[in-house]
Amino acid sequence: MMPDISNLSVEELKHLQVEAEALIASKKDQAIEDAYQQILAIADKVGLTIEQLLEFGATKRKKSTRKSVEPRYRSKQNPVDTWTGRGKQPRWLVAELENGAKLEDFLI
Repeated sequence: MMPDISNLSVEELKHLQVEAEALIASKKDQAIEDAYQQILAIADKVGLTIEQLLEFGATKRKKSTRKSVEPRYRSKQNPVDTWTGRGKQPRWLVAELENGAKLEDFLI
């Protein structure tokens, strides 16, 4: 149960606030230290340093990056110009559409 602090003076409350903030900082530091020790133990268990463990994780994520998407639209004027259908429409397509073409006209 929380102590009743309603009868404390302003000075006593300010002092209590300073003590509470210091205690919070100390507990946060301890939580971080505990987490660090847990990570060290996990890395040690699998025979790696923390750096090697992090590098392994980063490498895993890189491999699972999105693969490139095949283009769905191609310019009739210049076959090199393509668009996947994602993101902002390229200038060549915007120009064609402004000239009255339909998006479907460029489907591959």
